[in-house]
Order: sequence, then C-alpha cells, then structure tokens
Amino acid sequence: MSERLCYTIVSSSDKLIFDFCLPTITAGSRTIMVQTVAAPDLQFRPFRRERIRCVVAPLLDGTLLTVPIEMICGAADGPRLVVIAGVHGDELEGVRAVQMLSTAIDQHRLSGTVLLIPVANMAAFASRTRRNPLDNIDLNRVFPGRSDGTVSERLAYLIVHTLLANATLVVSLHGLGALGTLMPWMEFADIPGAIGHESHAAALAFGFPDLMPLPPLSGVLISALAQRGIPAIEGEIGGMGMIDPSNWRRYVIGVIQVMRHLRMIPDPPVYVANPRYWELHWVHTPAGGLFERSFALGDHIACGQRLGFILDPFGEQIDNVFAPCDGVAGACQMAASVHPGDPVALVWSPLQSRCIA
Repeated sequence: MSERLCYTIVSSSDKLIFDFCLPTITAGSRTIMVQTVAAPDLQFRPFRRERIRCVVAPLLDGTLLTVPIEMICGAADGPRLVVIAGVHGDELEGVRAVQMLSTAIDQHRLSGTVLLIPVANMAAFASRTRRNPLDNIDLNRVFPGRSDGTVSERLAYLIVHTLLANATLVVSLHGLGALGTLMPWMEFADIPGAIGHESHAAALAFGFPDLMPLPPLSGVLISALAQRGIPAIEGEIGGMGMIDPSNWRRYVIGVIQVMRHLRMIPDPPVYVANPRYWELHWVHTPAGGLFERSFALGDHIACGQRLGFILDPFGEQIDNVFAPCDGVAGACQMAASVHPGDPVALVWSPLQSRCIA
C-alpha cells in the first residue's frame, strides 16, 4: 500500500518557502532481491533498482565483510548522487535517514542515479562503536584507503575507488555517537576552485544554516574525494545512539533539497539565505574522573569560562575545564565519567575568513 511523505520547508524567519510530498512504499509491500558481489555493476539503466552487498574481504571466521548499497535509477540518465551513512558504527541518525530515503525516492520523477549506502562500516555498526573493532581503526581517518591494507583500509579503498568513483556529489551523514549530543551543522570542502564552490553550494542547498568550512584533512572522506575531483559535504546531527525522527527527517529533507539543487527532481532549489560560518574547537579533559558540566548545548561561551570540573573517586575536585575561545556550545559529552583527554565539549567560534567567498 502506498502513502506519501509530506514536508513543509520554512526559512529561518518562519516564512513558508514550499510544501512538497514524495510517494513512499510502506514496509512489507515490496521485495527487492539482494545480491552479494565482489565487483558491483553500477551502470545506469532506466528504472533500475537493486540492492547489493559489496564484498570487502573474507574474515578470520570465513564469513565475508560486505557493504550494503541500494542503486536507484530514474527514467533518464543524469547526475549521480551518493548518500553514505554509518561510517562510524554508533552514529545512527544518518542510517535511518538513508533507509527512509529508499522509500521516499520516486523513480518516475528522478533523473540520474541515487546510490544509497545505509551502513558503510558494518563491523563497527554491529559492535555499536565508532571504530572498527576488527582493527581498532577510525574509518574516517584512513580514506582513500589501501587495497592491501587492514580491514578498514580495504573498506575505505572500496568506498572511494569503486562506490564513489563516478559521483557527481557525495553526502555523508554523521552524528556525535553514543556518549554525546550536538547541534546540527554541515561541513564542506573549503578549497579554491570548482570543487570547493560546488561543495559550498551543496551545503547551502542542504538547508542547515550553520556551516563548517573544512581545509584538506588527511584521511577524511570529503577531503579524499575533493582531491579526486568529487565535491562532498558532511552533516552532523543528534547523538546518544538515537534515531530521533525530528533529526533523521531533517536529513531526509536535506538530501531531497540537494537533489533539487542537482536538478535530479523537477522542483526549484532553495538555498540558505543567511548562513553562519564557524570553526570547531574541541575541549578535552586534563584528567580522568567524574565531569560535572556547567554549560548547556547552545549556550554562548566566553573565552576562559569554566565549562565544568573533574572529581576523583573520593569526590575531591582535582581539575577544571575551561573554554578556549568565545563562541557557542555546539556539542557536549553527556556521560559523566571521563578518561584523560576525552572530548567533553565543542565550542563553535565565528570564522573570520575562508577560501570560498
């Protein structure tokens, strides 16, 4: 039985911009066969829709590590949009958003191809951890990977060199993980030239007003893609291992707005009118113990402000945590127990200059 997902998009001033509905298919109303392959066929064919498990490597127990993908082709060839989530195994809002995008995309209104990767890092997802437990590596620090490397390096190589190789644009969906929460923001590759400009335009189309221009960073997916001529953006939302509908729906809406920007669906694009640009300052604990936080998410923060203090097992205060700059509290760890060096807060500070004017 079919139904429709309907959304209302408003500006930051609460002015109605547009309403739109996309047809969906309810769970259980269709069956899509899943193939497991070593070399996936990613060629466009009109109205093609397939689910594939792409083989990364055989594991110690004889099973295969795979990456699930869904390929959705429209009536005519056009841009290729890749939406990837689950790069970190404990960041779940993006996973749910990609699952919902699978039902929200109407192939009859679509030009080009949407490649959905709901869970990029299946081993980390299964263990509910940020890092891949098979090699204790953060996947988003080893892109573009190595074909003869560790499990995570081989996974990164498959993602960059096969799944994303011919993308027009890549949207990577993240969150803070199981121990913290954050305010939504969008990162883009802040580099001179066409790739930087297109990454910036896609970030504006996504709809999050708070943008983080990123310089080239070793091992990070959007930087590895920019070096290969592929524009990419990376969203952050939610946390605490949750799939809050108010969060993942914002991701779904954002991806649909990017599809409008790429002219993949026949609706006019809408862009953030007054974006705010920030740089990120993570604040780490100087000692382990119990961290008693004295700020809230979204608070305005002054440089040198005490963000909390640390208690030893006897309840004695042993250290303080201070803000490194003026700004806004963009993220915080919610778990009170901390190890030395844990990131317990993130301060956004206004960005003074960037490559993309």
